[in-house]
Amino acid sequence: MRKMRTKAGLIAYHTTAAEITLIGGFGICDECGKHSHDGYLVPVLNHWQCPKCFNDWKDRARYYPEDAPFERHTAAYYESRIPLTEGGADG
Repeated sequence: MRKMRTKAGLIAYHTTAAEITLIGGFGICDECGKHSHDGYLVPVLNHWQCPKCFNDWKDRARYYPEDAPFERHTAAYYESRIPLTEGGADG
């Protein structure tokens, strides 16, 4: 799992479908419902998205300061369950 930030400043993680099983996922996009071999965990939404849905979302996403505590809490949970790897993905 690789941590990144979107242009709006939101945390996201690039993951594989295998990694997402560590938190109970199956590689099914929470937006479109399709399976993908890789995708993105978005703590502020508490969603896993396929690359297409993530790219659509990240271009219109907005940062709201009142969401920061939830985002940090959810990100900490993800990082406690799925090991981070070196390197980054484009945001």
